[in-house]
Amino acid sequence: MDVSDPSLFESDGYRAAFKRLRAEDPVHYCGESRFGPYWSITTYDDIDAVDRNYRVFSSALEHGGNLIADYAPEASPSFIAMDPPEHRRHRSLVTPVFTTSNLAELESEIRRRVRDILDSVPVGEPFDWVGRVANQLPSQMLATPFGVPEENRDQMFRWAQHIMARLEGHAAPAERGPSFSAYFLRLLDESRLRPREFDLISHLVHGPDSQTLSDETFLSHLKLLVVGANDTTRASIAGGLKAMIEQPGSFAALKADPALTARAVVEIIRFVSPVIHMRRTALEDAEVGGKTIRAGEKVVMWIVSGNRDERVFPDAEKLVLDRDGPRPLSFGSGVHHCIGFRLAQLQVRALWEELIARYSSIESAGPAIRTGANLVFGHASMPVVLRH
Repeated sequence: MDVSDPSLFESDGYRAAFKRLRAEDPVHYCGESRFGPYWSITTYDDIDAVDRNYRVFSSALEHGGNLIADYAPEASPSFIAMDPPEHRRHRSLVTPVFTTSNLAELESEIRRRVRDILDSVPVGEPFDWVGRVANQLPSQMLATPFGVPEENRDQMFRWAQHIMARLEGHAAPAERGPSFSAYFLRLLDESRLRPREFDLISHLVHGPDSQTLSDETFLSHLKLLVVGANDTTRASIAGGLKAMIEQPGSFAALKADPALTARAVVEIIRFVSPVIHMRRTALEDAEVGGKTIRAGEKVVMWIVSGNRDERVFPDAEKLVLDRDGPRPLSFGSGVHHCIGFRLAQLQVRALWEELIARYSSIESAGPAIRTGANLVFGHASMPVVLRH
């Protein structure tokens, strides 16, 4: 069974496919696909175990990287496509930006931008939730730690679209305005001369190991952060609203008990699974779920399946706002745990707190259109109506 086909994720076809694999063959070998042969890891416990075992299951670019599609040989790796100790050394360059104290300083700006975005959308008439809200908030917020001025913040979304299209093997949309590389190489040069305290680029270029890094490596790290903080948060904002609309009573329940919001955000991220898969390559023969994976074979962790594992999440196909239990797999495990997960959760939480304070209901105004991809759960459009 080839579950890598992007068309599966444009519909709900992926749900039945992964449910069957979890029940009948949770560690499954697919001999032929557009991405070559690969193993599917589909249960929560097996995904968590593979993700934590970086000594056996490698993310490194030289072994193929972290996506089911192999990286181009000439690609420059970001830290997500590295193994320790290189991974720790490169990741540590940006970790200080995402500390609890820095995020606390960002919270007021997040809430201000949420209010501004919602002030700009109509009430009582249809509009596109994806274009007007889901695309806007993460792009605007990511620009702050990047040091991108207000007038250039719309460009963040266009850059993220361009980078993601290349990662997913689609034709990249035509770039408008400066290219990502040209723009951020200029910011790198400015930060070398005039570092700023709360600035991700300044942390990159003035870190203890920064002098040994090439400009290409700097740009790879920045592209990872643009995609990671942009597309995954956008997917959670769009997919979370769609789930609420499709499950009658959810919005009313959250509005009646706002204290549920923090737990509801974690549940939304589980249910949506914004990152569909991550890939590893076996460095030696290893047993997973009773199957022997040989050295050199491609191993795909289907996060979207692990987050619907019925043995871990009862009523896994249902959005349970007050769910207790294990954390979802959406942000990864072990050394590759997402560096910006708190920022993503903070944005989604601030948005839902504002939604339940402002509106009595949110209704669908037409079919939502998904994008065809097997990496990030994207929506191209989602018409909705907000009611006071």
